[in-house]
Amino acid sequence: MNARTARQWMVPHEWMIKPMAQTEWISGKGLLVWLAEVFSALGTGLYLVSIFFALGSEFEVTAFWTGILGWIGVAVFKLPLHFLYLGKPWRFWRAFPPFSNAWRTSWFSRGIVFTIIFLGFAAVQLVLQGLIAYDVASGTGIDVANYIFMFLAGVCCVITSIYCGFAMSYCKSVPFWNTGLLPFVFLLMAVADGLALIMGVGLVTGEDVIPSAESATRILLIINALLIIVYLVNANYQSVTAELSVKELIRGRVAWVFWLGIVILGIVVPLVISIVSYFTGAEASAGLLVFAIICHTIGAFSLKYGVLKVGIYRPILPKGRAY
Repeated sequence: MNARTARQWMVPHEWMIKPMAQTEWISGKGLLVWLAEVFSALGTGLYLVSIFFALGSEFEVTAFWTGILGWIGVAVFKLPLHFLYLGKPWRFWRAFPPFSNAWRTSWFSRGIVFTIIFLGFAAVQLVLQGLIAYDVASGTGIDVANYIFMFLAGVCCVITSIYCGFAMSYCKSVPFWNTGLLPFVFLLMAVADGLALIMGVGLVTGEDVIPSAESATRILLIINALLIIVYLVNANYQSVTAELSVKELIRGRVAWVFWLGIVILGIVVPLVISIVSYFTGAEASAGLLVFAIICHTIGAFSLKYGVLKVGIYRPILPKGRAY
């Protein structure tokens, strides 16, 4: 290598010395990843909530239709969106054992595998739940089979809900994501989304699930708000690059998504409506309840968008403080 070539090779590129925003999962075709993960949260949250309400005999119909909507959210929206994002979508089967061992090291492969398994178990469980809810069939055998598939589908549903958080937390090049808190943030927000949406299902079925769902939502919204604060404070002191992500989310070009979408619409509005309903002793009107559900759903879209949008790569050749 001559001297001139050596000098050219040593010239650093901008991405080597400066923090750079990631765009692969949130810009252009990457928007499909965002939408897929939002529908994953809504779908898995709905199904998990349906399991809890299915344990009470007075909510069987609502639990059945909530589970159906959750299954549709994952099967009809999440999977096709991920499929369209793949560079070579017709090779998706290579993620499954025994065709590949990628599931041993890749959370994306694990996620695809557990998503497919979840959909299979959940389909059987929902058929059984429908037979019970509409008195088509009954008996100890049906009930036991329903509980078995409910457990199996529930475990796979939890993994489906959190695998994106684990995949992102393993990404050391983006310090803002590189934390074990992220999967729990996604899981709890998914359950809160499911609780909000099941109230809408209850309005249609006529079963009085609103008091129970509203009480659980009230507690979960407070827990989620505290968890998000802890997550941001932890990221702020984690590294310079993670601190830049926090500033971008709170004060930068994505601040409107955080304050309007996540904080105001996603947390404050539903929480205020729930608290007012609690202290007045009267259930919120159907119109106000639908408004709260819409705000909560906007918050679900905003949370995933904000977290993905402010992901910033750590520079390869940092200067000064550790990035």
